Amino acid sequence: MRIGLFGGTFNPIHIGHVALAESVAEGLNLDTVYLIPSKVPPHKKEGIIGPELRLKMTELVADRMGSKFVVSDFEINADGTSYTLKTLRHFREQFPDDELFFACGTDIFATISKWYDYMKLFDYANFVVVSRSMMSFDDLLKTIPQELLEKVVSVDEFHDEKSGRIILHKMSEVDISSTEIRDIVEESYRKANLPDGVYEYIEQNRLYRGDK
Repeated sequence: MRIGLFGGTFNPIHIGHVALAESVAEGLNLDTVYLIPSKVPPHKKEGIIGPELRLKMTELVADRMGSKFVVSDFEINADGTSYTLKTLRHFREQFPDDELFFACGTDIFATISKWYDYMKLFDYANFVVVSRSMMSFDDLLKTIPQELLEKVVSVDEFHDEKSGRIILHKMSEVDISSTEIRDIVEESYRKANLPDGVYEYIEQNRLYRGDK
């Protein structure tokens, strides 16, 4: 099986997250994609609402995305900081014989050298790096450590491997971020950029009222 892993703060989850998950699932022909909200992100500290609230919003979205997309509460229930290495080890234990694909944007992957024990990550999964408007693939390849360059392939070049590759995946741009959604209070803007059910959940629970 081919199993996708898409982690994030999801604060809140928005249409850009959905587009990335669906694009990677189609482009890599994945059987299942796990959406994994983080509990204590190592690089994001301020303005984050409670993990159970973010988990609930992610579940609302996954329920509408189809049976291929499921939510994992592993990081929410785990102790301590939500290190990616810990998550990948967990899923490799669950799926020892399957191909694992961890998805993220170019802007996120550009910081890989700051991740906890980052070279060991590739022992457990492939990384699918998705194009983002704020950083091109060319700029990314100038940024990441030299020892990672030999792992880089395009989607078309990738052949079945359980782990160890960095796969560059081009998708249509969705220029939106969770920060923008939190900071812009107009009803029409939020409704347009949040998946069905999430805007209503935010309003019902009066979330992100203190950001401005």
